[in-house]
Amino acid sequence: MSFYKLSSSYKSGSIIRFSCVIFAVILVLLPLLACDSEEPEAKTRVADYGKSGRVFAETLAQEYPRRIPGSDQEAGAAQYIYDQLELMGYSPEIQSFTFFKNGKSQKSQNVIVALSGSGFSYSPQFEQDRSDKAPARVDDRLLIIGAHYDTPDFTLEADENGNVLRNTADGIHNNASGVAAVLTAARQMLVEKPGYDIRFVFFGAGTNQQEGAQAFLRSLSDNELGRLDAMINIGPIYAGDKIYAHAGQNSVRPGSEKNYEMRRKLYQVTDIFFDYVLNTQNNYAVYTNQTDYYMPYTPTGVSAKQLGLYREWTVIESDHTPFDRAGIPVVFMESGDYNVAESDLGKENTSPRFAPTNGMISGSLFDKTDYLEEFFRTVEEESFVDLPAIEDHDSGATTATGTVTQESEKKTEEDRLTKRINNTAFILVQLTRRGPIDYIFDQ
Repeated sequence: MSFYKLSSSYKSGSIIRFSCVIFAVILVLLPLLACDSEEPEAKTRVADYGKSGRVFAETLAQEYPRRIPGSDQEAGAAQYIYDQLELMGYSPEIQSFTFFKNGKSQKSQNVIVALSGSGFSYSPQFEQDRSDKAPARVDDRLLIIGAHYDTPDFTLEADENGNVLRNTADGIHNNASGVAAVLTAARQMLVEKPGYDIRFVFFGAGTNQQEGAQAFLRSLSDNELGRLDAMINIGPIYAGDKIYAHAGQNSVRPGSEKNYEMRRKLYQVTDIFFDYVLNTQNNYAVYTNQTDYYMPYTPTGVSAKQLGLYREWTVIESDHTPFDRAGIPVVFMESGDYNVAESDLGKENTSPRFAPTNGMISGSLFDKTDYLEEFFRTVEEESFVDLPAIEDHDSGATTATGTVTQESEKKTEEDRLTKRINNTAFILVQLTRRGPIDYIFDQ
């Protein structure tokens, strides 16, 4: 009886000890087993904002294709933008104004919305630059981000009887694409709070001497002007070969000397582009010209003059122009291709398909949603090279030669319009978190 008890105790103890060993082994192997069984964690790319920006741009273009300053369609487009902002949770306002076109008084409107920022904290990069007189925080700096939503007025295509043909231009490039980028940024900033106080402004009558921008600028109080750090203008960003970012003409002193403070926001755009490796990760590039190239240029009705083509400031007039002339720092982002060799100023695409308009898309019949979508889809398909596969002897995996990787294959999933809207919006979001010199964003 005693032997039986001893044997039973020994067996029970052995079982317990064996169970403990097995349990310990399982604890050690469990993370490894989990790693083997789980799918690789998906990498989220920056500017992965989905398709909503593209949907908005296409809806704006197709529902209100002739958004000519002062027209009913322009007013309808303003209401559509207003409604989209309300759906996001904003409280937009309409700023009505009058302007003259062909000697007649016309009415238009800006759509404006405000967003409060969290401010910036004093944190000089170098300790020797620290000043006891500098405020510990800056909470009241203002940034204006705008884009015009109207379309240029031009002659529509007609048949031999003078009847206007259907399915003509709808301004998807100029400037539904720019408006969509600003709207996308506005939606994202509800999640990623800016450091600046923001005024989003969707300008009416922008193609009529920037009437909307002028009206908005006149409405700013002395306090708002004193707090204003810069105005960021997003022009057409869809159809041109490249995306450019420019500072204003007021950023250049006599002799082409550059004023850093007037150009700081432009340089921050460049920093964001490099910091987030947007060209490598998202196949999206921003160009800022770094040198001056002067050549004779004679615009219509103007005497010959020397014009700097390759520069970091722009001579193109758009909604930033009134602010530039008022001495306010500006950044102008737009899509164009400036061909020095042929001196084709204002050319927007170098494809032979656009030869009838000398490469111009804005204000032409080429600025049309279905036409540009088909064109750029063809361009993307032709640019993709199916390289021969080779075996990686170290891993046994088969990949393509060159740089065709899983990440580069993912790039091809995003169409051109979506990519340009989302990445431009991403730059805007990040730009609102980069403040004055020696001040950092409060996370």
